[in-house]
Amino acid sequence: MDDTNKDILRLLRDNGRMSFTEIGEKLGISRVAVMKRVKKLEEAGIIRGYKAVIYREDNVKMLMEIVTVDENYDDILEYLNRTGYVTEIYLMTGGNRIHATAVAPDVSELKYLAKMVNKVFADKIETMTCHGVKEIVKDLYGGVEYDKTGRRRNERNE
Repeated sequence: MDDTNKDILRLLRDNGRMSFTEIGEKLGISRVAVMKRVKKLEEAGIIRGYKAVIYREDNVKMLMEIVTVDENYDDILEYLNRTGYVTEIYLMTGGNRIHATAVAPDVSELKYLAKMVNKVFADKIETMTCHGVKEIVKDLYGGVEYDKTGRRRNERNE
């Protein structure tokens, strides 16, 4: 991947609605060249989609760390994957670790999710820890970023 493609990805990451013309002007290349490069990045699976990032101040986020008894955890992954609250699931290094992120309008719903996971898979879970997110300091994919002074900024309103 060359520097121009990296620059295109950076610009789209910061503003997925940026037009090919705007990108071309910023990088000094034509709109058609940008369009061809973006199409190749999409076909290669590097650009996987575009989305609107919706911020809901009333949502609560919880991080779950599950350490399973053995590597037989497919049913836990399936359960988490079916749960509407879970937005991300990662298999971690360090042996039988699952990290999941869950989001809900109310903390009681997340507590219930944690209780059900612990109950349904009690025989398969060695340890499970859950932590509510107090504050998001940086989340480029969720549209949250801070400037050098520590003040929250919105990329579109700079």
